Amino acid sequence: MRRKNYLILAITILTVVLFLTEFICAAEKQAEEIKVISKVITISSEQGVAPTTLASKQGTTVIWVNYSRSPAEILFRDKKVVLACGSPVNFFVGKDGAYESGKIPFGGTASLCFTEKGKYEYVFKPSSTFYPLKKKEFRGIIWIK
Repeated sequence: MRRKNYLILAITILTVVLFLTEFICAAEKQAEEIKVISKVITISSEQGVAPTTLASKQGTTVIWVNYSRSPAEILFRDKKVVLACGSPVNFFVGKDGAYESGKIPFGGTASLCFTEKGKYEYVFKPSSTFYPLKKKEFRGIIWIK
């Protein structure tokens, strides 16, 4: 009787080990297939937005770097971002349920991950509180395919 119990226990342990090994291998394979896409846009009160048009895939995180001499903000125009992946940096959900940027300080960044396809037009507005600016806003476009 004891021998039968040991045999059942050994088969159970072997089954659990094989199941866990297969589960871990499947998780590692899935992790390898995930591609992280990041694109950087520089913003400056002198040169504007570079690149002015950015095209990428769903799941792309766009990172804006502020090289202006003053704080700036990103404002989306017609198509708003209402769903984002990851953890947006320097963006918050506004009263209308869409993401809005906070003031991005000089040398600071803001990032947002785009999950929905579409054309996102935005305006970069540097603050003219500290320095008089020649041009008050610049436009950019993000195409998510």
